[in-house]
Amino acid sequence: MISARAGLTATILPDFKVLIAGGKDKKGIVLSTTEIYDPTTETFSPGEKMSVPRQGHVAAVLGDSNILIAGGRTRGGVALTSSEMYDYETGKFVSRGKMHFARAHATATVLRDGRVLVVGGQNTNQDLDSAETYNLLDGKWTLTGKMSSARAGHTATLLSDGRVLILGGRSASSVLASAEIFDPKTNRFSPAGAMREARCTHSAALLPNGKVLVVGGASDAGATKPLASSELYDPDSQSFAPSGDLNEARMKLGDAQLLLDGRVLIAGGGSSAEIYEPRAAMFRPVVGTFDFLLSSPALIELMDGSVRIFGGADAEGNSSAKSWIYRP
Repeated sequence: MISARAGLTATILPDFKVLIAGGKDKKGIVLSTTEIYDPTTETFSPGEKMSVPRQGHVAAVLGDSNILIAGGRTRGGVALTSSEMYDYETGKFVSRGKMHFARAHATATVLRDGRVLVVGGQNTNQDLDSAETYNLLDGKWTLTGKMSSARAGHTATLLSDGRVLILGGRSASSVLASAEIFDPKTNRFSPAGAMREARCTHSAALLPNGKVLVVGGASDAGATKPLASSELYDPDSQSFAPSGDLNEARMKLGDAQLLLDGRVLIAGGGSSAEIYEPRAAMFRPVVGTFDFLLSSPALIELMDGSVRIFGGADAEGNSSAKSWIYRP
């Protein structure tokens, strides 16, 4: 990439190029710059700047194909309430109002009704139990229910029935095993059982059979003890079952990517990548390695089934400008 970036987002555009936004560079400076990645030429070009430097923000593709970017931390570690939209037609950013709470390291999920659900995260001093939605039709943010626990470093997965599964995360000095489900019909959270292991900075993916694969993460709030375990959540029984161990214990993963053939690519939190085979309920190593132990990269699957992996940080926390390609 043009700049090293950790805490970045990567979001696909209607022309199948990728918008890469924000993050912090090798000097730890939070960036307002963006880049456009063209998979046909494997090149990066400068994009327009965001209104404010951001890292640890969220990004979501709206129903009109524009991209909503919200929250994160700016320079000085200050958490942000602001949001903005990348207008695909003009290539520029326009303001989209303020969230009710400043939040970084939250999750963003596009609901079936077109709203964007933003859950948890951290403000400047504490983890959050609140959630809010952005409505594309009126451009407004609305508070919507509270979780039973504050969460950061959690995951949010859109289920087959349109509800959203919230898993684990950190709450103050505790790591959570609990799960909750957000129902967009009632705008409320309800308990959804508990994982077999408490975990934060893990990853999760919806499988074709409607179950959710939960992978790796840290078992301690300081994120020093990576997990090799995985489990499957069954939304019908609201129960978790073990589903094999990773070949390499991992925390600070990138988003797990469901491949076109139903397998799942796991990358980040280690120097290698792995593939989850649902039929065998096992993980196998991917050929090739990263140059270093890669933490929290941004992953995105393209239309041809390949996956691009952007940026992230090494074991010392130094931001990377590298990108990688996984081809099935």
